[in-house]
Amino acid sequence: MKKSIKNTAIFALLLFSPALIFCQTINLGILTNFEAFTGAGAATNSGIFTGDIGSNNGIISGFEGDDFVGNIYNADSVTAQARIDLLRLYIHLNDIFVTYPSTHAPAFGNGETITAGVYSIGGAGSVGGVLNLDGEGDPDAFFIIKYNGAMTVGVNAEVVLTNETRACNVFWIAEGAISVAAGAIIKGTLFAHLGAVGLGTNCDLEGRMFTMDGAITNGLGSVAIAPDCTSTIQISCSDGCISAPAVDVLESTKGFALFSSFGSVGNTGITGIDGDIGTDGGAISGFANSIHFGAEYNADAVTAQAALDLDIAYDTLLNMLPTKVHAPAFGLGETITAGVYLITGAGSLGGTITLDGEDDPDAIFVIKFAGAFNIGAQSKVILSNGTRRCNVFWVAGAGVASGAIAIGASSTMKGTLLAHGGACNMGAGGFFEGRMFSTAGAVNTNAGVIYNDPVCITSMPQPPATALPIELLSFTTAINNANVRLNWVTATEINNDYFTVEHSADGIYFSSIRKITGAGNSTQSLAYTAIDHSPFDGISYYRLKQTNYDGRSSYSRIIKEEFKNTKDFILGIYPNPFSNATTFHTNEHLKDASLIAYNSYGQIVKQIKNISGQTFSFQRDNLPGGGYAIRLVQEGTVIAIDKLIIVE
Repeated sequence: MKKSIKNTAIFALLLFSPALIFCQTINLGILTNFEAFTGAGAATNSGIFTGDIGSNNGIISGFEGDDFVGNIYNADSVTAQARIDLLRLYIHLNDIFVTYPSTHAPAFGNGETITAGVYSIGGAGSVGGVLNLDGEGDPDAFFIIKYNGAMTVGVNAEVVLTNETRACNVFWIAEGAISVAAGAIIKGTLFAHLGAVGLGTNCDLEGRMFTMDGAITNGLGSVAIAPDCTSTIQISCSDGCISAPAVDVLESTKGFALFSSFGSVGNTGITGIDGDIGTDGGAISGFANSIHFGAEYNADAVTAQAALDLDIAYDTLLNMLPTKVHAPAFGLGETITAGVYLITGAGSLGGTITLDGEDDPDAIFVIKFAGAFNIGAQSKVILSNGTRRCNVFWVAGAGVASGAIAIGASSTMKGTLLAHGGACNMGAGGFFEGRMFSTAGAVNTNAGVIYNDPVCITSMPQPPATALPIELLSFTTAINNANVRLNWVTATEINNDYFTVEHSADGIYFSSIRKITGAGNSTQSLAYTAIDHSPFDGISYYRLKQTNYDGRSSYSRIIKEEFKNTKDFILGIYPNPFSNATTFHTNEHLKDASLIAYNSYGQIVKQIKNISGQTFSFQRDNLPGGGYAIRLVQEGTVIAIDKLIIVE
């Protein structure tokens, strides 16, 4: 089979670069069976939709009847994990080398054919007419088209996959909204970083719809279905900084993505942060709606040590003797080699700069400015030939009282930024592999992404909704006194031995509550009823498990009912999700109570006994990230059921 020379060359370049370690292909994790997901926003459907739908914060409507086959997840442990996996997917897709940086016009289509690669557009862009994606005979050929703005697809536009291109290897990424006009035929995943994703009327999408923050719309008569294949795009789950860096000066600050020894740490918009956040003298604010996996530390023993270590790191970098000479302005497409650079005043970075390690994984780049350091909008740092971001340092205020760092909007940075005595601010939409530090100044982010390592996605997909060997006309719930009544009606049944009604507190793991005998074979309408005598306080999730005479089983889609217990007992958990520890609060005084935590297989993984009082703490210990059901038991009676979400 003919391989794409261009795609093979790209792969070889990435594969043999010492700065990258490949350990998987693109993995959607818990999102695998999702057709669409939004981290925050409404989801509406007026067409045909196959696959799961989810929102971590928004109303979901229109996903019902025969035109919808899938599960619905809304503000639960699944959507919390999906939000994390979505950020990691965004990081991986943006971490892949751009083969066509601003070399294509913003408008694609009108009969053109493009070959595999990563295309980057500096602003908004569009697709109109016919666009052919030519894999040149390579089933692993991939197309990633990125817009630093909104993406629009014109009326009746069509994306055609030719020569073995597959939809699972096609991604359209926009920093703004993605809008698809009526009658368009699209192949590939539509991924809006921050913005809505919408299909107009009578569109056809073979792909997915993702956004971290924005509404999702499947228009009237439109068809949305996931590709019938698995992506083979190679990604790196480590930047090569697992081993000790050549400049090993950060000590306790290594785990931080954002840190100030004396200054506030703030954020605007929805930012993705992989790494700890901390300050030893200031407020931490603005991260409530952001996607953060890591801990927050504020004026405690951890930040006190980090502040000391940051001063030592600054002194060590300051005392490194210069080995290279350079003008104050860096970038504009240049390539520099390893060394210690000292600029005797303020400096800047504009355009693109490549840091060439010359095949040495210990190549050191320390670039110091005796003044401020300004990074222009859409600037980009590229690491090549062994350069590792843990060996790259940009230091402002070197040897002077202060030096601030300002990162322009939509810039791509690599390494550690250290502002001595000044603020370190990232403009909107920045993409930063490394850290932002200040010895005495504010550290601020703005609707961007900052991470220490491109962490692998390891979560497991949710079971897909499967078609029952019956025609299910309806499946509904209703409150009946202190119980929940479940009703379902079948139009036909084939080889149906029995139903098992299952319920769940979180929509992830289910337990059986009732077994109902089926009709075997029937062509007439039949109605069934089951009662849940012990519904969970709050949201209960329900599904039908149908079992044939031969023992094979399949499941209905999941529905839910909100039930409020008449008891006045209140259990609060904050924070939740959490990474290391959380605290339970009750409105009643507990005495010799027990807390039991269960994993997704229903196994007990942790118990806290002899609980007394109204507050008690829960330590993560060695529990892996994910969702856990908990039961609070007193005098042999379950007095509360809830769920915990542990994030990495």
